[in-house]
Amino acid sequence: MPIRIQPVLAEAWALFRRDRDWLLAVAGPFLFLPSFALALFVPAWPAAPDGAGQARDARLLAWADGFTAWAGEHGVWYVLAYLVTAFGTAALYAAYLDRASDSVRDALGRAGALLPRYLFAAILVAIPVGAGLFLWILPGVYLMGRTMLTGPALLAERPIAAATAVARSFSLTSGAGLPLMALAAITMLVGVVAGQPFLALKDTAGASPLTVAIGAAGVAGVSMLTGLAQALIAVSAYRRLVAR
Repeated sequence: MPIRIQPVLAEAWALFRRDRDWLLAVAGPFLFLPSFALALFVPAWPAAPDGAGQARDARLLAWADGFTAWAGEHGVWYVLAYLVTAFGTAALYAAYLDRASDSVRDALGRAGALLPRYLFAAILVAIPVGAGLFLWILPGVYLMGRTMLTGPALLAERPIAAATAVARSFSLTSGAGLPLMALAAITMLVGVVAGQPFLALKDTAGASPLTVAIGAAGVAGVSMLTGLAQALIAVSAYRRLVAR
């Protein structure tokens, strides 16, 4: 039977309502704080130029030089924030899906032990998904849906290699690509739209430090809740598709 969107969302919401105390305790330091620090202290990367023709080509070369300089100065902080966030997300998967994890402490330990493998799997997923999003949007979102269960499979079916976890996600999601694509699109779009007012507040010209901090906290809060939603949706979808 194909997976349905509404039951997955309902179960994810039920998990959050039941476990919100420890979920927020984990999400605070590992999902909120990295995003808050980036939004507050690290400049965003320069936007790519618009337009067409030779003038745009010249601007694109200038942008590439500026991006390279930005990456050399600030890229390490984005990498560090990604590592912390990946650890927190892996801990969420371990708490729900790793049978050896009887407590949040156990889940954090399992996430730490499997973090290198989890990061390698994330890279294997990010390359095609990023290319799809950059070039055509919809194929990237579709691949987000098909690879959604990579993390859950890695934590639930250990020992399993990173590439095997990606293949396992494709196997589990066979015949369920469109519903999972819709779930991926919903969480991504809601996160982007909800974060825009806080991003605009943070980037307001001449804004006071307090205003900037409030905007950065809002951006980080939306990012945290989006990450939690994506993790809980993946847990619910994984359980249903394994049972199927």
